[in-house]
Amino acid sequence: MLQEFIDLIFTQENLFILAIVFAGGVVRGYTGFGSGLIMVPLFSLLWSPVDAVATTVGLGLFAGVQMAFVNLKITNWREVAPMIAALIFITPLGTMLLVSLDADIVKKITAAVILFVTAISLRGWQYRGPRGHGPSFVAGAIGAFINGLAAVGGPAVVLYLITMPDSAKVQRANIATIASLMGVAVCISTFSSGHVGSGVLLNILIFAIPYMIFVWMGIWLFAILPGTAFRLIVLWILVCISIAILLA
Repeated sequence: MLQEFIDLIFTQENLFILAIVFAGGVVRGYTGFGSGLIMVPLFSLLWSPVDAVATTVGLGLFAGVQMAFVNLKITNWREVAPMIAALIFITPLGTMLLVSLDADIVKKITAAVILFVTAISLRGWQYRGPRGHGPSFVAGAIGAFINGLAAVGGPAVVLYLITMPDSAKVQRANIATIASLMGVAVCISTFSSGHVGSGVLLNILIFAIPYMIFVWMGIWLFAILPGTAFRLIVLWILVCISIAILLA
């Protein structure tokens, strides 16, 4: 009986899913975002693209709640609040323009711009322009518009946040807060589409606890690695995301 239960749980597919959840959870815990880059393409090898996205954002809700207890206390709300307002009011405008603009072209252009700015950032460039409510709202509006139109606004917002003169701890809190809110929006959109498979909720429930454990591992890595490593790792993740979009 016990052996049958073990054979049922520890299948090759479940072990593969666990490995995906491990990688995505550690990245999410360390950077505050980026798990979708790993999880969606690999989940798509097993399920439909919609189910892959639904499982990823569903698990992401647990990470959002998990990290909120720490992040909400140290988030730089002066910068983040205008971005949240932009996400709420500007995203629908991008969605409305889906009928008249080619989302794939917008994705490629956005990825190319992000790749260029990230590359020069890796060479030492840093945005030193004005900060505050106005610039933050503009940055959020650009990300929100692109997100509504082509669903790739997250990297643009992260790129702006990572250039802020805050500590790595505050930068991650800012990124995680925005990423969680974007994740909620995508989750609502995906699950209300009517195309999510019946097994998605079960998979989310089965792997939620392991995912949260792996997120904690990422949080622990952030605590022991030097703050200077954070910006570098985030920039390289943005490079990977941009290249993946360009090659898709």
